Amino acid sequence: MTMPTAKSGSVGKAATSGFLWLVMQSFAARGIGFFSQLILARLLLPEDFGAIGLAFTVTTIANSLIGFGIDEVLLQRQKSIPLWEAPAFWLSFIISVVGMLGMCAMAPVAAYWYHSPELSGLIIAMALATPLRALATVPAARIRAEMDFRFLATYNTFDILALQILTIVLAALGFKAYAFALPFPIVGLLRAIWFWRRSAPKIGRSFRRVQVEYLFGNSTLVLLSRTLIEFVNQGDYIVLGLIASKTAVGYYFFAFRFAAQPVRMLAGNVSNVVFPALAQFRNDPPRQVEAVIRACRLLGYLVMPFCFLQAALAKPGLHLLFGERWMAAVPYVVILSIGLPFDALSWITGALLSARREFSRSFFYMLAAAPIFYALVIGGGWLDGVMGVALAVAIYYFTWPPATSYLVLMRNGVKWTTVAEFYFMPAFFATVAAAFGLLAAQIPGIRATDFGQCMAIGVVMCAAYVGLLALFRRDMLHEILKRFSGVGGKFRRKRAA
Repeated sequence: MTMPTAKSGSVGKAATSGFLWLVMQSFAARGIGFFSQLILARLLLPEDFGAIGLAFTVTTIANSLIGFGIDEVLLQRQKSIPLWEAPAFWLSFIISVVGMLGMCAMAPVAAYWYHSPELSGLIIAMALATPLRALATVPAARIRAEMDFRFLATYNTFDILALQILTIVLAALGFKAYAFALPFPIVGLLRAIWFWRRSAPKIGRSFRRVQVEYLFGNSTLVLLSRTLIEFVNQGDYIVLGLIASKTAVGYYFFAFRFAAQPVRMLAGNVSNVVFPALAQFRNDPPRQVEAVIRACRLLGYLVMPFCFLQAALAKPGLHLLFGERWMAAVPYVVILSIGLPFDALSWITGALLSARREFSRSFFYMLAAAPIFYALVIGGGWLDGVMGVALAVAIYYFTWPPATSYLVLMRNGVKWTTVAEFYFMPAFFATVAAAFGLLAAQIPGIRATDFGQCMAIGVVMCAAYVGLLALFRRDMLHEILKRFSGVGGKFRRKRAA
């Protein structure tokens, strides 16, 4: 029995459609996340953000066990997924239960380690979501294999909206840091129900031991890579939890959460679209490389201006919204907003390695990355506390992810000048455009108000960036406009229908 997949000639069309749907989801999620952040910043204190940030150091690392890499292995076997559903489901679910129990056991240890007794309850509350989200692992892999990005975009928007609404309601009711933790199991249950209604796997099928061994063996390197990724993602909080107060950690957590949104949404969505297409092009390596180059170039020219605009708006924007309450987070927002976009393109090159089943190479890169990251962060924290950690994180993302992207793409025959252009041309344009915006904000009459500065920076920077593209990279301007005109076309066709 096989599962229908997109024909070769329609993969590009499906990927383009998927990109458009996920772009719409990105803007919706960005809006939801932004307004949620504003409300939560008024309802909660920095120490509440700090507490949940420290709890995430345990739960996020443990949650890398949820899928155990099984989703990526299933996508490698798109045409025969139904034959692998039962072993994949049971293996994923059993491991997720073990992960939940492990988090519960680690909760008091983490509370003692960080000198924060309330962490035990926070970690246990979030741990309950682990097996619930694991229930959706196999259905999600089926949906991605079918390239039904419309469903994924719709659900992901709902997921984000439900999570943020529940968090805000609980924060307003006085649950403090628990407002972040308690919604996770609720939303995890809703995800499982929704995905099973859409694409329920047949988990009662018999399966052979060799299938479990295959899934376990091929998933192990994916698991190890994901675990290392999460150790890197949480490394700054681990270090800060040992050297800084919970309030200081809260300012950093607020800043990172704010700065990372464009990268996570744009890079995450583009990689989700690209990976199934790359898997279907597995027997056509030149076509895979061409798709990766196009995706990297498009993502680079989109994510850099978003993040640099965020950095430019940080000071007047946060002061306009919160007065002096969150101004201590401004330097961290600026630093992280400039450093994080350099990580975005490595999501695409990582998808290429996964599509080619080069799991050992991905693991090797992360094995090398982890000690580099921790050396930088520990050194930064020792030299200058929270500011040193923020600078160390930005330096890491500015150097290591581009280096791994160079290695992956150059190994596939892509010239180093092409790879460098993905990163440094859009970064240069975004820097110049941001400089124009900041200069405009200093004009007498405009600099007197935060709102005037924000408007000047936003309008001038966007106009300058588009102008630079029109002068020096007209092809990319046309590509971006083509993508977004496709979004508009979808809306018009939907309204006409």
